[in-house]
Amino acid sequence: MIGRRRIGAVLAACLAIILPGALEAGERGTARQAQQLVEQAIELYDARGLRAFHTISRDPSFFPKDLYVFVLDRIGSVAATGFAPHMVGANVLNARDRNGVWYVRELLGRATPEGVWVDYIHIDPLLLEPAPKSTWAVRHDGFVFACGIYAGEISI
Repeated sequence: MIGRRRIGAVLAACLAIILPGALEAGERGTARQAQQLVEQAIELYDARGLRAFHTISRDPSFFPKDLYVFVLDRIGSVAATGFAPHMVGANVLNARDRNGVWYVRELLGRATPEGVWVDYIHIDPLLLEPAPKSTWAVRHDGFVFACGIYAGEISI
């Protein structure tokens, strides 16, 4: 099992590599943009099947600004993520935020085909520290496709 400090260091290193433009500009993604990214990821999945997960994890268009699409399977394993592609295949079902929220379980349990917002604390890719996050989660074909926003920006 990887320790929290090591996970934090790995996340910080990944963010320093994949988000330099966002770090400089300080721009935030919006709720509408998060929803659109999830919709695009689902459309890609419908067109390409499981091969879409590789694209979602590698194509920068799926992780602009401080946004990133991630996909969870039924048991809480990461099927795709642009945030930390090395996490693909890892089971994160038991991940909790600093307030004790089992946020992956929340995402899996609350996601609907229409979509739902789920709130928790997660590492902010701009601040590199825990911050409030609202994630748009859509259940589709046995997966949860999701993308979150930070800093309380919930305007649609």
